[in-house]
Amino acid sequence: MDRNRWSEFDVVRHLQRSVRTFSKGLQTGIGDDCAVISCGPDQDLLVTTDLLVEGVHFERRWFSLFQIGSKALRVALSDIAAMGGVPEYVFVGMALPPSVSADEGAKILKGIRETAELYKVTLAGGDLSRSGEGIVLDIILLGNAKRGKSILRSGARPGDQLFVSGALGDAALGLQLMKMEQGEDDRTDLPDRQRSPEPRMELGRILGEEGWATAMMDLSDGISSDLLRLCEASDVGAVLRLYDLPASVPLRSICATLALDSVPYLLHGGEDYELLFTVSADVRSTLEQADLPVPVTPVGEILPAKAGVWLEDPEGSRRPLLPQGYDHFR
Repeated sequence: MDRNRWSEFDVVRHLQRSVRTFSKGLQTGIGDDCAVISCGPDQDLLVTTDLLVEGVHFERRWFSLFQIGSKALRVALSDIAAMGGVPEYVFVGMALPPSVSADEGAKILKGIRETAELYKVTLAGGDLSRSGEGIVLDIILLGNAKRGKSILRSGARPGDQLFVSGALGDAALGLQLMKMEQGEDDRTDLPDRQRSPEPRMELGRILGEEGWATAMMDLSDGISSDLLRLCEASDVGAVLRLYDLPASVPLRSICATLALDSVPYLLHGGEDYELLFTVSADVRSTLEQADLPVPVTPVGEILPAKAGVWLEDPEGSRRPLLPQGYDHFR
């Protein structure tokens, strides 16, 4: 492995192989959406952390300060949703450059505070610092799940059906529209899908309580990359049906108007924070008939590991699924 050209996959694998565990309470550590820690006979503690860096995750010209704070917490909440858990406490680390005034810093904190109130999360502490340049936010979020009921990435089995919530590609296209200085009117809310993603808390909770999902994760880097992560964690293969990937009406309309290919947004566009999950074949009909808070769409099937991970086109032809989603180190 070339340490000068690490990918996120490489970093996670390296840590999984090299880090020692000194506590018997750790049930799930590096490599899932949250760490799972035993916390009494009936409950597990969920812990996640998310880092947002100006110039990497956001630009101030496209986000209000309130939106920056709100999004930082929203993406962490999505990790708890992906485990089927309930969020409880948030700790905030914030570093601000000299160019950001105290009043501006307060607007960021207001975004965090009001989002915490919206999702009934207690802001319990944190740390503040000056940065050399750029805003840096570090969110540590604690939640809970019933003992042994957290939905991990590692539970998928051959024959399971692959589902995704909501629609894909909206956030990535929203970012593209911001860069093109288009879409900032009543015709589309796609830029807001980038600025204010909606964590699927209620759907995650239902999937956890009902025991329907065998594996789950949130889509932060695009389904082409994130499905490969789920397959690696579960030691399985998969076929992803390109023609079944759910696209919103605004995405289809804008792609047609601007002569953009929708496929890269659907496959590789990150930051949708929808839930990617698997269910056993005998649960599929129950899931599809359930009254869920957000639509879910069947998009593929889990295969044995030796079969590989494939992308199927409308003609039935298959080609290997390549991870072309977002990677912080590439």
